[in-house]
Amino acid sequence: MSLPMMGHADSCLQINLGAIIANWRYLDSLSSAATTTAAMVKANGYGLGAKEVATALARAGCTEFFVANLDEAIELRQHLDEGGYERLHIMTLHGCHLDQLDDFAAFRITPVLNDLEQLTRWRVFSQQRANTGPQAGPERFPAMLHIDTGMTRLGFDADQTDWLIQNKTALDGLDCRYIMSHLVSAEITDDPTNAAQLAAFNELRSWFPGMPASLANSAGSMLSPDFHFHMTRPGIALYGAHPAAHPTDKLTPAVSWQARIMQVRGAKAGDRVGYGGTHQLDRDSTIATIGVGYADGYNRKLGGKARVLIGDQTAPVIGRVSMDSITVDVTDVDAAHLRPGTVELLHDGYDLSQMAGDAETISYEILTKLGTRPKRHYQNT
Repeated sequence: MSLPMMGHADSCLQINLGAIIANWRYLDSLSSAATTTAAMVKANGYGLGAKEVATALARAGCTEFFVANLDEAIELRQHLDEGGYERLHIMTLHGCHLDQLDDFAAFRITPVLNDLEQLTRWRVFSQQRANTGPQAGPERFPAMLHIDTGMTRLGFDADQTDWLIQNKTALDGLDCRYIMSHLVSAEITDDPTNAAQLAAFNELRSWFPGMPASLANSAGSMLSPDFHFHMTRPGIALYGAHPAAHPTDKLTPAVSWQARIMQVRGAKAGDRVGYGGTHQLDRDSTIATIGVGYADGYNRKLGGKARVLIGDQTAPVIGRVSMDSITVDVTDVDAAHLRPGTVELLHDGYDLSQMAGDAETISYEILTKLGTRPKRHYQNT
């Protein structure tokens, strides 16, 4: 990558929107034509830019988008409206809270209702507002119903679910677009929890006949079509990371990360590198200081584990990761690649899953912790 692409920044994320579209289309192909494939763009599109990702997917035909909270939803709605995508649906997973109701209505956001309090709040609000404005009717205030089937996180718990089954009139006046739940262990394809949750979800659906259903996340989209129902909700797979223990080669990596070489210096055998002097050189060496650190989202645990690509050669990250920089042993790297130059932190030979493994975390965290300092450059191929 040429240095001018970085502009004033010291690192750059190259985000391939074409790859994200290809991944969405692949995931969509796993389901029948009767199943809608939505897109998770929460946490700023998993760190890659919710506005840019959603716009690209909208052009490709995606009509359903999920975010975490109302703040994310409003920002996305304003952007999509400006681009002429007023008819797209945006859902918030965290539900609706008392001080947010007017903005849910004003910005046409669909709350995922996670308990009886939220359901009652939204029903009363929608009924009060249903006969006002130019288009009366509860369909102006759609919602989704989230029932917990094993995650023990968000969603109606067992007692509230039993109450709702016995008091289904509580849904009267609500435009419930879907009933949904969330898989616990779909990334482990043979985990018996998957079958247990599917059975529980099917039983729940029987109490709410005619209501469309949604269960599958990224990994669930790769399970059998029995899990797909009327809408799947892929997230991490859109961005090219494999959610399952047995990855498919059908997903296309959507992001690479390059950083600027700030300085190249010689060092003697016995010299110590970085905070705490945790790495001691065992030979005379050449050390490159790279303009990326944990403030940019480069995980501290990658020090002493990760390798970067310089030209066609790899080199180890040594010493501790600093706030603004890392150090790399480039003793064996062709000097022609070093001044001026860049290193590749994330690339085809060292992908998200490998970086996450070295950082003792998951691909989700690697992406969502990417900071604001790396410049984001978007490609459409």
